[in-house]
Amino acid sequence: MLKYKIYLSDEGYGHIVRQKAILDKLIKYSSSTINFTLQTQNHLNVAKEIFGKGKYVNKYNNISWQKQENGSPDLKKIKSHFENYESKSKDFIVESKDLDEFDFLVSDFVYEAFKLGSNYNIPTFGIAHFTWDWFFSKLYPPSINSKVMNLFFNLADQASKIYFPLFTPVEIIKHYRNSVEVPLIVREKKQRTILNLKTQELNILIIDSGSNLLKLHIEKSIKNLVDLNDIQFFLPNNYTIKAENISYIPRNQLMMDYIESMDLVISRAGFNTISECIACRTPMLLIGEAMNPEINENIINLKNQGLASFISLTEFRNDLHNFLPVFLKNEFQTLKYNMEQHELPLDGADVIAKDILNQIK
Repeated sequence: MLKYKIYLSDEGYGHIVRQKAILDKLIKYSSSTINFTLQTQNHLNVAKEIFGKGKYVNKYNNISWQKQENGSPDLKKIKSHFENYESKSKDFIVESKDLDEFDFLVSDFVYEAFKLGSNYNIPTFGIAHFTWDWFFSKLYPPSINSKVMNLFFNLADQASKIYFPLFTPVEIIKHYRNSVEVPLIVREKKQRTILNLKTQELNILIIDSGSNLLKLHIEKSIKNLVDLNDIQFFLPNNYTIKAENISYIPRNQLMMDYIESMDLVISRAGFNTISECIACRTPMLLIGEAMNPEINENIINLKNQGLASFISLTEFRNDLHNFLPVFLKNEFQTLKYNMEQHELPLDGADVIAKDILNQIK
């Protein structure tokens, strides 16, 4: 039997889905039974739904970032949150006990996990498409002091390996001596839900972040979409506007499960969303976010690949109903073709699982 512990930062849902994809591959390729313990706090219930039977620890893992109403980083709150990070990090490490039972640790992306692995002589693996030291270094004016930034890097430097999927910023990969480039990490096709939709209509999925950062903008935007009768829009059911061309997805269903049945996804450029769209070959219209270095980097990379187009947050909120008809007749056709033809590798979960199992022999 192999036992491992997963440390998840308390930001978003994408890393939960990626870790589940890797767990499935570990189970597939391991000659031993795989048991996991997962530690997180903010999205623990979601993790339980996605992972299923296992052990769970409800504990904050030290990493999150604070946002303004428009989704941009709140620099003052970020600065305040990380002022005492050094002492919080030390306390976290001291309080973490009983790790001897684990054969390896995985972090996506909690820095202290790497130090714990080093302390207990347990192989420890990082998985991320960006690192928090990189993210915070892109904010201006700087919100994280140099001591904390150095601590981030020094802790991550103790990882056995850090796996970075396709589209990770090159400067991150070069920054870490223990970095390993891998394909995109996506779920198995059989895990997705294929819907029976009206073929005479264009089906568009609008996805917000796990923290509902764009909720106010989406609410304003969809008020103007009710007259686009040749399009069926799909949204989560936390909106109240009713129209024949708007369908709501039940709360207990993953938005990701709908991507493969769609003609277009309109979303913020979260990494899990874009990875799933690429895997499902579904074109993307990505919404910009002010001062978010991860989102901006993702949009640039995908536009360069010809796999996504971009709409500003202001245009999405106020003028999507005028933008869409023109976009669908023109640029959408190119995106659709490029998606159908791309040959981007999607087996990152396979690569990571096999490498981890090889490392812990």
